[in-house]
Amino acid sequence: MKRYVILAAWTVLAGAGIPLIGILNGAMARSIGNPFAATTALFAVAMVAALSITLPLHGYPGAAQFASAPAASWAAGLLISFYALSATVIIPRFGAASFVAYILIAQLLTSAIVDHFGLFAMERRPLDLTKLVGLAAIAGGITIMEIGNLLNASSK
Repeated sequence: MKRYVILAAWTVLAGAGIPLIGILNGAMARSIGNPFAATTALFAVAMVAALSITLPLHGYPGAAQFASAPAASWAAGLLISFYALSATVIIPRFGAASFVAYILIAQLLTSAIVDHFGLFAMERRPLDLTKLVGLAAIAGGITIMEIGNLLNASSK
């Protein structure tokens, strides 16, 4: 139970940062005039932060360890760069709440499929009625929120 609470709290903190990535990096992009350069700066800061934690705690993996990683795992870097660039460009134009709402729908559907089928060497966690009802409730709430945003946008 304690481990669950710690992981849940950590996840909430990480989730709170998701909209801030696009908001803060959008400000950087406006300041320097280029969302690609702003996203590059974001990853440079992230690399320094990751290395400052990784090196003292775990050392640096060797070439053999990197070579043993599944080829598909390298796509994570492409995905996070696409996400960060998308957040940087879209949030200032679309709003943080709408961006995160659509991201959340995509994340829930993708993660439910990955869990259900045990894709990418993940433990199989089949969908059941409780999970489906929860997913539907979240999707319904987001749909209602976005209908309101769409109506407000079309009246301007």
